[in-house]
Amino acid sequence: MKTLGKKPFETLRRVARYYMDAGYGKSDTRKLLEEFLVQCSPGASPVLWMDTLDRAVSAAAKRPSVNLDCVEITEPEMDIIGSLKGVQTRRLAFTLLCLAKYAIAVNPDMNGWVCADDSDIMKMANIKTSVRRQSAIYKQLADAGLLQFSKKIDNTNVRVLFITDGKCALRMNDFRNLGNQYLMKTGTPGYIKCEDCGAIVGDSGASRKLDKRGSTVKYCADCARRRRNRWASLH
Repeated sequence: MKTLGKKPFETLRRVARYYMDAGYGKSDTRKLLEEFLVQCSPGASPVLWMDTLDRAVSAAAKRPSVNLDCVEITEPEMDIIGSLKGVQTRRLAFTLLCLAKYAIAVNPDMNGWVCADDSDIMKMANIKTSVRRQSAIYKQLADAGLLQFSKKIDNTNVRVLFITDGKCALRMNDFRNLGNQYLMKTGTPGYIKCEDCGAIVGDSGASRKLDKRGSTVKYCADCARRRRNRWASLH
């Protein structure tokens, strides 16, 4: 099912850019974007969304898409993260590093700064804990000389200071569940790659199902639910 997500304008802008990259002009992109909107929200009124759709197309035309095969994480960077105490601390450090290197690949002037909501970062890092604990983890990384906070009190951006050249250890081309990916790639047991969507989830977030041959197939909870719903609709 298509969805506009939590940030509808940003979703529409990216979809518009996708159509433009596929060769469509502004006029055709605008029509396709309106169709996409209705597919996401059948009850939505294109008239009420007219200004938003127009702005999304205009914004997409100004910002070309970035083609990036992967973000490379080096062995020295992995060694630094591996030396940290605490699973949550290592998850957060790895996630911030991936985001910082992605930002640099898009715009070298970012210089290691990560500009994202704390809630989004924690979700990507697969960290569920209190705000107080989150602050403590950030402080631990800053005290270790790995992060720099913005001088503006109301600015939550952080700068990753341990970006280090070296032999490539990992090539990251999927930014879902970065915390889980780090643990799986470093040999921590209990994580699987969903055979439908490819997301890395823990055993608690996976579902085992026996196929007709009796083989065990593993899916994430969302994909397992969709499979059950499809099966139920056919029987």
